[in-house]
Amino acid sequence: MNNDRFQQYGVRLAGLSLSVILAACGGGGGDSGSASPATTSVPTQLPTLVPTTVPTPVPTAIPTLPPVSLLPTPTPAPGPTLSSTLLISEVSSNYDSGKGAWLEIYNSGVQDVSLNGVSLRTSSWSDWTSFDLPKTVVIKPGAYFIVAGKSDDAMQSTDQIAYVSNQSKVPNWTGSSGAIELVKGGVTLDFVRFGSSQAQPLSAGAWTGGSAVSMPVWDYGHSLARTGPVKGNTRSAQDWIVVPFSTPGGPNDVPAYATDNDHDGIPDSAEVAGGTFGGIDYFAMGARANQPDIFIQIDHMKSMDLGITPTKEALQKVVDAFKLQNIAVHFDVGNLYNAKFNPVDFNLGGSRLNSRNEVAYKTCLGIDSSEGCASIYDYKNLSMDIRRKQAFHYLLMGNSQELDGRSGSSGRAEVVGNDIIVTLGSWGLNADSAGEINELINFQAGTIMHELGHNLGLKHGGNEDVNNKPNYYSVMNYLYQMKGLGSSPKSISAVERYFSNKEANGFTWDSRCKLEGGPCSSSFRIDYSDGTGRTLNENSLNEADLIGRGVFTGVYADWDLDNKQSAVNYALDLNDDGTKGLLRDYNDWANLNLAFARVESGNSGVSMQRSSKVAVNPILNDKQRWAVEAKPSAAFFAAMRRRAR
Repeated sequence: MNNDRFQQYGVRLAGLSLSVILAACGGGGGDSGSASPATTSVPTQLPTLVPTTVPTPVPTAIPTLPPVSLLPTPTPAPGPTLSSTLLISEVSSNYDSGKGAWLEIYNSGVQDVSLNGVSLRTSSWSDWTSFDLPKTVVIKPGAYFIVAGKSDDAMQSTDQIAYVSNQSKVPNWTGSSGAIELVKGGVTLDFVRFGSSQAQPLSAGAWTGGSAVSMPVWDYGHSLARTGPVKGNTRSAQDWIVVPFSTPGGPNDVPAYATDNDHDGIPDSAEVAGGTFGGIDYFAMGARANQPDIFIQIDHMKSMDLGITPTKEALQKVVDAFKLQNIAVHFDVGNLYNAKFNPVDFNLGGSRLNSRNEVAYKTCLGIDSSEGCASIYDYKNLSMDIRRKQAFHYLLMGNSQELDGRSGSSGRAEVVGNDIIVTLGSWGLNADSAGEINELINFQAGTIMHELGHNLGLKHGGNEDVNNKPNYYSVMNYLYQMKGLGSSPKSISAVERYFSNKEANGFTWDSRCKLEGGPCSSSFRIDYSDGTGRTLNENSLNEADLIGRGVFTGVYADWDLDNKQSAVNYALDLNDDGTKGLLRDYNDWANLNLAFARVESGNSGVSMQRSSKVAVNPILNDKQRWAVEAKPSAAFFAAMRRRAR
C-alpha cells in the first residue's frame, strides 16, 4: 500500500490512539476499545463553537442508573422551598403522551451541585409519579443536564442525559398541560406548571399565580423554556414562554417568533451573524438564512484500512452535488484535514471524544449491539454533543456489517432519520495508482450520498423500493451508486451501467474502468434524479428511447443484449424484480426532508402518504426505520480482490 502517494490526495491516515480517552468512557484502548456506557457521570459545561477556537470537552464516565422503586408521595412541607441553584430550564413538547418526554436541569450557581438525593415528580392531570435521579451525577456551574423517559431498555444514560422510569411509567405530561417538580428531602427545589394543570407543589411558595402557557400538542420540536437570564426565578408563569425550537443541553437562545423559511430544521435567527441555536454558532459553521443547510458529523474507526477513513475529495463531491441545488452540506471530521476550525476543510470542532473524530475499532458495526456487532447508537451517544442532535446527522465509517468482518454491504441508513453507517472496510481499497485512488474516493462519495438520501426520505426507487430502474437516474439506484451516472442520460453512457449490471456486452466488474465517467475516473458523477425521465413500459420497450430522456440517432439501448437494435417493441423484465410493469422516474430533489427532527417519519415529501404520527425526536425517539441494503455480488468482490493483487 502506497500511503505516501495517497497522502498527496489530501487524506491523512489515522494515527492517534484513543486508548486513554476511551478508557475514561468505559472502553478499552486502541483496537479493543468499547463504545459501551460505563458507570459514573460528571457533566461539564459545553462551550459555544466559534470560528477560531473550538474547545472539545472530554467526557468522564457515564452513569448506570440505580433501580427505581415506586416512591411514596412526600408529606407537603409547611415551610418555604429549599434554597437551590438547580432550576428546571426547559420542558419539551410531548407529541405522544404514552412515550414520555424530556426536561432540562440547569445549575445557575457558581459551585458544583450533586443530584444525590434529588428526585423528579411529574404530573399528568392530577396524577403524580416520582423518579429517582442518578446519585453520581454532578452538574457543573452554568451546565445543563437532560432527564428523559426510559421507554426502551436499549436507551443508555450518558454524561449528558439520564433516562429514568418507575416500573412502567416515564416522565409524562398530557399534551399541552402538566407539572414538573424537583424535590430533595420532601421539599421543593423548583417547580413549573403549565396549560390547564392545577397541580400544586409540595412546598408553599414554590409557585405563585396561574399556570404558564399551554404547549402545542402536535408541533414537533417545540418546548416551554425559561426566558431571559436563566438565573432569574420568580416562581411564576412570567418566567416561561413557548419557543418553536427546543434547545436540549444548551441555552434557551431561540426567540418565540423564530421561523425556518428554508425548512432545514435550523431557526433563521441562528443562520445570521451573532445568532446561535442551543449555544452553537451555525453561522460560523457556514449556515445562512434562505439557504437550506445539512450538517453531518463523521466519525471513523481507527484503522489503517483506507476505506474506513473519509477522504476530503469524496466529501467535496457530495458538497458539490448539493451545491448545484442551492443546498449547503457541512461535514465535520474534526482536524483530519486542518488542525484549526475551518468549515472549508470540514473542521467544525470535532466530536466530544477527540478532535480527530476517531473511535475504537470493532470488526463489525451494526444498529443494535444485540445483533452481535457494535452499535452505532452507542458510539453516537458518547461522541455527539447533545445540542447537535436537533440538526446534525451522525455518520460512522466502520469496517463491516458482517459478524466475521468480511466485506459486505457498503452502508446502511435510517429512512427519514439522522443516522448513517458506511462500511467500506475489507473491500481492498487502496492508493497504489491514480485509478485506485479515484475508486476509493468515488466509492466513498457514492455511498455517502446514497445513504444520506435515505436519511432525507428517499428509497431505492425514489418514492418506492423498486430498484435497478434504468430510467431512475439517481445515486439512490444500485445501477448508479458505485458506477456513477456517466456524463449524460442522453447517451449510451447510462445504458453501459445496465450492461455492467448484467455482466454483458463487454462490461463486467473486471472491466469497470471502461465505463465512461466510471469509478476509476476523476469525472465520476453523483446526483439525485430530477424526475424528467419518461416511464418505461416493460411490456413494450423501445430500444431507441434509451432511458427515457431522448432519442438520438445511432444510439440505442440493447436491453435484450443481442448486440443489435430491435425494430419492434418487446417485453422484458428490465430490473429483474420478477414482474413486468411500468418503471417510473422520481423527482428526488423536490421531495427531500431536511428537517428530520421536525417531521413525521414514514413520509418522503409532500407527495407521499403520511403513514405515522411518530416524529424523529433526537432525545426520545432517535432510532428510526433503517433501509434494507444488499451487499454487492460475489463477482464484484472477486474483481476487487483481483485488482488488489
